Amino acid sequence: MFINYEKEGMTMASEHVSPEKETGKARHGKKPEKQVQLGKTKKKGRGRIALGVVMSTFGAICLVLAILINSMLARFGSSLDNATFLEEDTLKPDYSGYEQDDLIDYTPEDLSKLEVRGNNDYVTNYLLIGCDSRSGERARSDTNIILSINDKTKTIKLVSILRDTWVYNPGLGGYDRINAAFMYAGFDGLLSTVESNFCLDIDQAVMVDFNSFASAVDALGGIDVDVDEAAASWIPKEDPHNPDSFAKSEDGIQIREPIGYEAGNYHLAGFQALAFCRLRYIYADSDISRQRNQRRVISGLIKTAMQNPTKIFNVLDAVLADVTLYRISKGEILSYVDNATKYLGYKIEMDYEFTYQNMTTAGGAMVLTLPDQEQQLMNLHEYLYGEGE
Repeated sequence: MFINYEKEGMTMASEHVSPEKETGKARHGKKPEKQVQLGKTKKKGRGRIALGVVMSTFGAICLVLAILINSMLARFGSSLDNATFLEEDTLKPDYSGYEQDDLIDYTPEDLSKLEVRGNNDYVTNYLLIGCDSRSGERARSDTNIILSINDKTKTIKLVSILRDTWVYNPGLGGYDRINAAFMYAGFDGLLSTVESNFCLDIDQAVMVDFNSFASAVDALGGIDVDVDEAAASWIPKEDPHNPDSFAKSEDGIQIREPIGYEAGNYHLAGFQALAFCRLRYIYADSDISRQRNQRRVISGLIKTAMQNPTKIFNVLDAVLADVTLYRISKGEILSYVDNATKYLGYKIEMDYEFTYQNMTTAGGAMVLTLPDQEQQLMNLHEYLYGEGE
């Protein structure tokens, strides 16, 4: 769907046909002046022929391009048939498995004074949901990313909400981790929880099995990603054919050759990109760095796909079977593709991160709260809507 594109230009050259040079000599006793006049007429005629050839060639090229573009769009539309489109949530609320847990000495902030922001003429927001499940199954949403397209600032922004964020769940009438909202009440439950806690009215979402990212990366021939020093030595150079296996064992012993030992920009294959997205416990801030890595991979996917548009269909074939689009029509997706050149100059930004505070529930679970939440949400809204105000 979600994209920093590089502008590309195409130049066309046509062969210039020069008329023959006239000698200006008189023939059959005619004056040279008339011969020059005839020469001028001859030049104009040949010029018209040359121009006609160029225009005919250009017209043929335009026709071929139109046919190719329509063919590509038709193929894209056919590929979309593999995705699941939902206008209504099939996951109805079910809190039968919920176990009450509370935070001690936690007082939630009153957010009633903040305006709930939604889509407008220049900003469109989506929620990207990563689950290890297919449509129709209940699972926790371990990845929750706000994808915001701003047509005024010409930016595409990615903001992560960490899965252990302690939030008010309106369907539950109480508090829990945000990743539980999808499991208990599906798309509607998660989106209403985002609105209640982040004052963002997002009504469209994309759910994907994060493991399908490996297939998407391979379909592009790999992607270039900035990898930190801590992660480099954990990412295997050769495919272990097991997503739970890394270049190091759980106790940190090097058991496979890694992609490197230093921070840098690495060209990652699918299994390497997936490993990078799954690393968590090697970081002191745990899920914060993991979510940052996931955004880097998403950004790398978008950039590489737009630089290699002919491979986009390979990506679609690889991942669409694992994608569910909620309240997003096929026509809306095709519109984005049809206007892809509009987004070539858009910049992908993913530098906004919430400030969290670690807390422990009465049941002993570690969760994250948002200190000074009202101010953080004001900053978030400014970041997403920015100069368009």
